[in-house]
Amino acid sequence: MVAELEAGQFRRVRTLWAGMDVHLAVESMLAGKTASRMFVDDVEAPRAAMTWSGHRLYLVGDVGGAGFGEELNRYASTHGQFVAYCSPEAIDGAEKLLSGYRVRRRGRLYYEGDPSQVKAVEPPEGYAVERITGELLGRGLGHTDWVREEMCSERESVEEFLGKSFGFAAVHGGGFACWCMSEYNLGDRCEVGIETVKEHRRRGLAVLVAGAMFRHAAGVGVGRVGWHCWADNAASVATAESLGLRRVAEYTVLAVDAGSTL
Repeated sequence: MVAELEAGQFRRVRTLWAGMDVHLAVESMLAGKTASRMFVDDVEAPRAAMTWSGHRLYLVGDVGGAGFGEELNRYASTHGQFVAYCSPEAIDGAEKLLSGYRVRRRGRLYYEGDPSQVKAVEPPEGYAVERITGELLGRGLGHTDWVREEMCSERESVEEFLGKSFGFAAVHGGGFACWCMSEYNLGDRCEVGIETVKEHRRRGLAVLVAGAMFRHAAGVGVGRVGWHCWADNAASVATAESLGLRRVAEYTVLAVDAGSTL
């Protein structure tokens, strides 16, 4: 029978999630650092579990026989488009449970590296790299709303992000051109959220801004930075490799559009 775990019970499913340790979001949720809900098929002897952070759904174990259909449909109806990150044994069952929606299998890559190894590069003419602070957000720069949205993709608020995470941005002509932020900061690890405004692409800004973020991360004790990207996103793959990150894993996810039923 499906049950929701209380926060103090999350330790009961830690071994179930062991194979998903490249996803720092899961580790953060299990540690109670990222607010989440956790459902299992059996509280005493769980064989399957599901949880989520925003538009990232995570499933592990024998989800096909776990009775998660009702909770999955409730999640889908409130999140619209989302990505389901599944353990290898969970993906077939999850795909069947979500078969009433438009679902595509897509490949993802995970890179990781030591941020202290990234060297500084000079910004292109007209660009300046700055740490993302409350003062910077208050200047009225173009695309500030996009930056704020990214800050809240993993944190509850801008204020929480500024207190627990960090980020850097390239500024050009009165607007944000590119930004890179830490995500799921936990112990000596963090992951990366990065975006370049379309008209500023192909100028090396992603490497520039990520490098600034990485060096700051190293300075505050982060020894492992994780980078997830779509396998077919050549630009993101090239950026990760330019930063000296090594490919650690390849995995398949379900890209779900709950607004398109079949």
